[in-house]
Amino acid sequence: MTSPVSNFIDHYIQHAASAMRDDLHEIIDIMTLIAPDAELSFDLGIPYFQQESDWLFGVAARQDHLCIYFSDTSLFYSFAQRLNHAQFGENCLRFHRLNEINVNVFTELLSQIKASAVKRNRERQAHHLH
Repeated sequence: MTSPVSNFIDHYIQHAASAMRDDLHEIIDIMTLIAPDAELSFDLGIPYFQQESDWLFGVAARQDHLCIYFSDTSLFYSFAQRLNHAQFGENCLRFHRLNEINVNVFTELLSQIKASAVKRNRERQAHHLH
């Protein structure tokens, strides 16, 4: 039996431009590997990951590009030089195809965003204990 989330993901990918479908699959797979304990959700209309009620990151297929949305954009700018074919928006990273950017650097950025969220959660929990 398939879950509502996997049905949404399959439907979302099928309705994306055909040139983006493989990239969407790969990005969701990368996000799943980085945040295996995070919950994959879709109530915002895009596939996104949250952990302990913190929003981590999500992916959206737009007409001619992919948008990666982040909860913590403070780490973006240290990656701007290394992701030189991507455009940095206010809370997102945009690119046309995954093969235009360095996937290792992209993965590193996602990992740092997840680590930052885990650290914030621990600090919040420690604060509540005192």
